[in-house]
Amino acid sequence: MSDVRNIAARVSLRTLGAREARKNAAAQAAAGLILLVAGYFTATSGYGESVGPANALCATVVLLGGLALCVQAMLVVFRALLAQYEHFAMPAEEAAFSLYEFRFAGALLLAGARMLLPWRWAQALCDVALAAILAYCAVLRLKAVNWRLFPSAVGGVLAALSALAGLVLLVGIFAGFSWSLSMGVAALGFGMDSLFCALESMRTARG
Repeated sequence: MSDVRNIAARVSLRTLGAREARKNAAAQAAAGLILLVAGYFTATSGYGESVGPANALCATVVLLGGLALCVQAMLVVFRALLAQYEHFAMPAEEAAFSLYEFRFAGALLLAGARMLLPWRWAQALCDVALAAILAYCAVLRLKAVNWRLFPSAVGGVLAALSALAGLVLLVGIFAGFSWSLSMGVAALGFGMDSLFCALESMRTARG
């Protein structure tokens, strides 16, 4: 009887994981598309041509969004830890999504700080940190790419474009990019990374 229960629990957890992966894919795809649109219009707006801080209200909204996502991700981690002690079913995809949220929250906090800080050296540090996150994620993605499979190759292209956005951010430090151009490029890079994560979640959902 215990074997039957174990099999049923594994099947239930697998079904729950597939459902969670589909939900994650939808959220990541939506975030990626929003970032691509916002990044394009921010980068091409020409707003903030002079190097300096952005609108304080806009920066505050971005910072609060980053803090809210960070709290949400911490709650998921707490639930994952609780699942280990209480032995209730929790798919790995739900816990993995919290890592995506942490990365996204960190990017928002850095972007908000970059838009709010008036000192050029502080803005440069934020740009370096954003570029480092993009580069780190891109390296991990590219190492796992199977270029012989079309969906994986598409993900590899997205990861390469994300890395390129990080490189442009670094160039912008020396070229004197305005906050709108820097944040537009960063948003495009993280949009590409979000779409990569959506592709991976869809592959997980299909098994």
